[in-house]
Amino acid sequence: MSNFFARQGGAYINEVNRGLGALLGIATGVLADGQLSDAEIRFLDDWLKNNSAIATTWPGDVIHARIKSVLADGRISEDERAHLVTSLQQLVGGTLAELAASTHVTQLLPYEEPAISYPNSTFCLTGDFVFGPRNICAQTISGLGSIVKSGVSKRIQYLIVGGLGSDEWKHGSFGTKVEKAMELKNSGACIAIVHEDYWANCLPRSN
Repeated sequence: MSNFFARQGGAYINEVNRGLGALLGIATGVLADGQLSDAEIRFLDDWLKNNSAIATTWPGDVIHARIKSVLADGRISEDERAHLVTSLQQLVGGTLAELAASTHVTQLLPYEEPAISYPNSTFCLTGDFVFGPRNICAQTISGLGSIVKSGVSKRIQYLIVGGLGSDEWKHGSFGTKVEKAMELKNSGACIAIVHEDYWANCLPRSN
């Protein structure tokens, strides 16, 4: 029975990742001419309604909420259109001119700037870091008396996201660690998603 559920879970994850890849492709396509028409906004709304697994999973849920807000009164203002264009650019990782070389993490992530305490805190790391290889980042945290876990759970206080992002982010998968953290946060877990820049700036300075 456990193998059955594992297979079902794996199939669902694959479906979601394929759907996220499709959403990225659609977002890139509708932005290709530098404009976002009313028909394209309604197409995105219909597509998300027909792909509920994506519309209820980060970051599809963020995009769909913004589209529904734009369409709520039946009239699309230019300010609303511009805001939605910005949201889609954040989803795909920047402006179209930046996409070919971009590896940075989408700014749709709800980054936080909590007080980061040492020692006795629990961290998890994801993505590639400007600070150095991930093992060096982990050693820095361990050296301050805290723990670095390989996976995300309710026991994690901080998920540190590398400023260079990850190749996964360019191919439709936003990474299981980020997705798990968002899922746990939505269920009430106290996990702070922190950008590398903020984490590095909060490191204790030696005199």
